[in-house]
Amino acid sequence: MAMTDLISIAKVTKSWGNRGEVIADLLTDFPDRFRKLKKVLLQEEGQSAFSLALESFRLHNRRIVLKFCGVDDITTAEGLRDHEIRIAKKDILDLPEDCYYQFDLINCFVRDLQGCTFGKVTDVLEMGGYFLLNLRCGEKEMLVPFAKDIVLEVDLSRKELICNIPEGLEDL
Repeated sequence: MAMTDLISIAKVTKSWGNRGEVIADLLTDFPDRFRKLKKVLLQEEGQSAFSLALESFRLHNRRIVLKFCGVDDITTAEGLRDHEIRIAKKDILDLPEDCYYQFDLINCFVRDLQGCTFGKVTDVLEMGGYFLLNLRCGEKEMLVPFAKDIVLEVDLSRKELICNIPEGLEDL
């Protein structure tokens, strides 16, 4: 499976206790998805993914504690530090209308109402409950709020966002 076919839903930060559990930062808005998962892929940056069966999980202070089959001691659990918990893109949950996965917005072209291209989305940043599109505009970068009065249309099939960029925003 290609890396582009995988979606990260958590990242292991450290071992937890001495029975092989790990604690991970959630990278999903849907932690209940872990109830249905039997196996997940783990992948450290630059390495191949491998599969582990999920034995149990529980939420703990906005994080998740995971127990994998065959990981029964602190040393083995510590070896999973910095691994991302990944699932196949085909297994993501459907979103309501006018809601988007951040990864779907990456590499979208941002155009104004006349069709002029402002740039390409390189990242989506969360700032205090709001989202900002990080655009690459030639040699410059620009942050554009992902708000209904600015992002007027999202066409993921064409990888295009039609925006009403406020005057002067590109000069900030």
